[in-house]
Amino acid sequence: MAGRRAGYRAGLFALVACACAGVPARADETYAIFDAVFLQRDIGVAQRPLVTERISGAPAIRTDDLTFSTQPGMRLFYGRKGDCAPGWEVGYLGVWGMFGEDANVSAANTLQAPNPLGLQPGVLNDAGVARATYRSSLNSAEANVFSRWCDGGYDRTAGEPWRRCDNYDGGTIDWLAGFRWASLDEQAALAFAPAPNPGSGLYAVETSSNIFAPQVGARARAAWERWAFESWAKLALGGTAMSQSQAPIINSFGKVGGQPVVERPALSAAEGGVGFIGDLNFTLTYRLTETWGLRMGYNLIWLSGVALAPNQFDFSAPPAGGGELHGGSSICLTGASLGLEARW
Repeated sequence: MAGRRAGYRAGLFALVACACAGVPARADETYAIFDAVFLQRDIGVAQRPLVTERISGAPAIRTDDLTFSTQPGMRLFYGRKGDCAPGWEVGYLGVWGMFGEDANVSAANTLQAPNPLGLQPGVLNDAGVARATYRSSLNSAEANVFSRWCDGGYDRTAGEPWRRCDNYDGGTIDWLAGFRWASLDEQAALAFAPAPNPGSGLYAVETSSNIFAPQVGARARAAWERWAFESWAKLALGGTAMSQSQAPIINSFGKVGGQPVVERPALSAAEGGVGFIGDLNFTLTYRLTETWGLRMGYNLIWLSGVALAPNQFDFSAPPAGGGELHGGSSICLTGASLGLEARW
């Protein structure tokens, strides 16, 4: 008798564990998501002058002049979820063309790099035109496994008020664990020139930051007839590999032995650190058919422990400077998303 009762209890437990009564999604569900994202990035760099006016010493271009506008990108997910077995998911996010607003200034050949580099004779001083540029791109990939919890769907006697609504179809929470990689690649440059010769002096830097981190989080979804609301929160903490490289500063006008003068040689540096990725999303979905749905959402993505290109500008007098890496910075991207999902 005791064995029979244990069998009944085991069978009941299996039935409860494998059932999401009232939830419109199939017990085993495959899904694919495509979102066009429209994200605006904060600058995140240290606030300081990049170009100064020699006579007054006043800043002519600062890092906060390089503001980012909203840039398009895309997000993809493909996965499978079930009530009786762990689900899985792979995803990708790419925002490739984040362009800071180019900063341009002109003066009567009194523009220069900040001191002490600006005091050295060469191509980075006594300029009539100066320009600062900033470019950035982000790529991220992730792989997660899920464990699903269901609220049981519509129930007139339920304690939760939303479950007593006649048009409530059900809700789920997917607890996730996985791995995430994010790569932030940047370029920044300062160009100085006498007014008739734009581009004759150039100070250019590049940075690359790669975050490799385990990830945890949750995704919640609730459905009412054709509408569904979904939200996720993900946190990843791990290691960061950062590097920076600086192109040589070349004076093409002052030649030695017929060759341009290298005022500062090419320099580079690399180091590791701790990186963090935070990912928050709110999405409203309208079901067009049994399979397809239209998605509209808002997103917030935070990266910490990265190296930003403008922070690598080193205005020390040659030959010193330019050989160190300044990392540990943070950036935040926010904006809307619009896309399609398929569930079958």
